[in-house]
Amino acid sequence: MKSSFVYVLVVFAGLTLPVCARGHHPEPSPMEKRVVNALRTEEKILIDGHLSEKDWDRAEKARDFFRAQPNRGVRAALKTEAMVLYDDATLYVGFRCFEPDMTRLRETLTRRDSRIWHDDAVEVVLDTYDDDRNGYVFGVNTLGTQMDEHIGNESVFTMTWDARWDVRVAKGEEFWTAEFAIPFSELRFSAGNSTWGINFWRAHPIDGESYSWSDTGGNFGRISEFGELRGLSLGATSKQRKLGILPYATYRALEELPDDRGYGVDFLIQPSTNFTTNLTLNPDFSQLESDPTLIDLTSDRELSLPERRPFFRDGADLFRLPLNLFYSRRVQEIDLGLKTSGKIGDYNFAVLDTYGKLIDRYDGDRKKQANLLNLRVNRDLGERAVVGFMGVQKHQADRDLSLVSMNGRLALRRDWSTQLQYVMNHVEDGLHWAYHASSNWSNEQGLFANLSLSEIQDGFRPNETGLEDEAYRKWVGRFGYRHEYPEDRRLQSYLIRATFYHQTDEDQKVRERYSSLWGSVDVDRFGFVAVGRLGEQRDDALFDWRELNLQASYSSTWSEFILFQKIGRRLDRNIRQTDLRADATLFDKATLSFFGGRAYWQGRRKTWFLRFSANYQFTRKASSRIYYERIDERLKRRVDHNFNWVMDYEFTPESHFYLVFQRTQDSRRAMFAKLAYLFDTNFLARR
Repeated sequence: MKSSFVYVLVVFAGLTLPVCARGHHPEPSPMEKRVVNALRTEEKILIDGHLSEKDWDRAEKARDFFRAQPNRGVRAALKTEAMVLYDDATLYVGFRCFEPDMTRLRETLTRRDSRIWHDDAVEVVLDTYDDDRNGYVFGVNTLGTQMDEHIGNESVFTMTWDARWDVRVAKGEEFWTAEFAIPFSELRFSAGNSTWGINFWRAHPIDGESYSWSDTGGNFGRISEFGELRGLSLGATSKQRKLGILPYATYRALEELPDDRGYGVDFLIQPSTNFTTNLTLNPDFSQLESDPTLIDLTSDRELSLPERRPFFRDGADLFRLPLNLFYSRRVQEIDLGLKTSGKIGDYNFAVLDTYGKLIDRYDGDRKKQANLLNLRVNRDLGERAVVGFMGVQKHQADRDLSLVSMNGRLALRRDWSTQLQYVMNHVEDGLHWAYHASSNWSNEQGLFANLSLSEIQDGFRPNETGLEDEAYRKWVGRFGYRHEYPEDRRLQSYLIRATFYHQTDEDQKVRERYSSLWGSVDVDRFGFVAVGRLGEQRDDALFDWRELNLQASYSSTWSEFILFQKIGRRLDRNIRQTDLRADATLFDKATLSFFGGRAYWQGRRKTWFLRFSANYQFTRKASSRIYYERIDERLKRRVDHNFNWVMDYEFTPESHFYLVFQRTQDSRRAMFAKLAYLFDTNFLARR
């Protein structure tokens, strides 16, 4: 392949033209930020959802929410109020959501960290450094189901981030209220800063609507346009330091095999409000829940599986880049692990060092002892720009691998952002490179576009720690338009999107190319989607494939039904897939999910899918989850099944008692018990 430098230079020049053009087309000044003041309280705030304390009445109200859509300045139809109190230890947030018909509340999710914005819900987002880039999200739906996540660089959303906080919901005849208590010890912030960025969000899905206090043009993560939370005085809070010890013990009984016992310990050290260190010795990497079986009918490449292990989930957003250099599911067992992350001045950083067994994709997926070191640093520049560095060093007995990545995210205009990444790696046969460049644009009329160009040189081996293992060059273009109608219309919105994809291999021969057209429309409680795709793909010889995807959905206040149909051809053979999914909530305690499907592919290969899951929330702390999957391969005359039953008692988000029963396709039964409890304390630093 030709040198990548020319391509990077050309793409960078094209993407930065809007910056150079500012002298001829100056942008309008941004809208003035909204402001709400926090009230220091001396009252004991009882978290019951009723907002009955006098200080809630005295607190300044954040009102006049906007409808969250590209067209700015459209006021929300429903009235919403938000207030903020605080003391030395806790930030309190209250919501009062007026609702003319309380029977129209959508309530379907009972499990913590569900996507609660599909229900009637409220969320508060805190930009604790007031850096216009990063934020903590805390939310709750009307059933009291909690959700928390972290936003990085206005673009990376990490729902695996967890914090220990409390919230309650109360319902009246014409409104419902939510009361949050967020300990300052769960947040990172600059103690001397009396102003934070803040936004309040309300979801009202029965009408397909969301409301935002800051008019961010329908973009939930546009932190640079959040309002300001003023009046904080955190001098006493900044003197608190956190030290935690999290021991665990496990017991596993396997049918026809010896019983297995395990133990380990994690240490959590928070020497300041700016950063946290985790040290783990012999952590338990058992997955309590099974991964669902995934099949892509139009590709045979490796599919990414979600990370469920706490050690890797927390702080994972910093390691997420367009070219994925760290796929944590490669790490199977750890003897010792160290992780430090935080922010000092304009620098965000994270260090992750593990020693244990990793899957070697270049040696038959064998597990090998290795040391894996990841270093990530981001620096904030100007108002919204970020530049970063990432280094990866993998050392094992038969070879070493080094990766160095440089990246940047530039907010060229309010609705125009660009990402750049350049990576070099070193293996036995020398130095190799890869790059990525992309640009995203949208406007207030609903138009949007995305262009990206990326290349991996032959010999580059990201599959040592990431996902992709083949050299390629590809470009992708997406263009679309979304229109939203006024709130009193049954026709709520429609979306049209076109995608063009072109990828070549190391010899610049076509490996895959396709075009697709997406159309969707939301009518009252119904949603309809149609996607057509035409393409070519290489499998020794180039072949054509084409498909048509149709989906219809219906949502009520307590359930959702989705019917999906795929038809097409691949390798001159028909492919078909039919899926039915149904979700429902019963008695405000149980969430049930059913998925059934049939796939016909690779000539005569027929596969039937059946999945069922149920979550029953006995109390806020005690729950029971059941997961069952059955895969019936008719051609192979093989049936695989997996059954998991998990009983969970949550002392805190970090402290649990688990009891698990599992049975797999080989009919082997297993029982598993785990107890992990975090002992933590706040201690005073020097005055």
